[in-house]
Amino acid sequence: MASNKHALAICDICGFQYKHRELRKNSYGLLVCPTDYEGRFDLKNHPQNKAPNVLDNPAIKDPRPPNNAERNVVWNFANTNWEDETSNWNNV
Repeated sequence: MASNKHALAICDICGFQYKHRELRKNSYGLLVCPTDYEGRFDLKNHPQNKAPNVLDNPAIKDPRPPNNAERNVVWNFANTNWEDETSNWNNV
């Protein structure tokens, strides 16, 4: 580390000369100027490159679906006579 406040250094990306105290290290370990500094989220540390937290919430209030009356489902046309359905398939 430079101990003189007037020390100069060269940016590892653009190659321009800056005061050493103006340069910062990025996540790749390069000494870069403020223009080339990507901030906390560069290509290595970007949030999209991290695994998301996908844990399920185990404290579910009522894990069952609501009954048919609450969902406005009507079973008026349900057919329980299986013989009629199989005979229709044979005629097709």
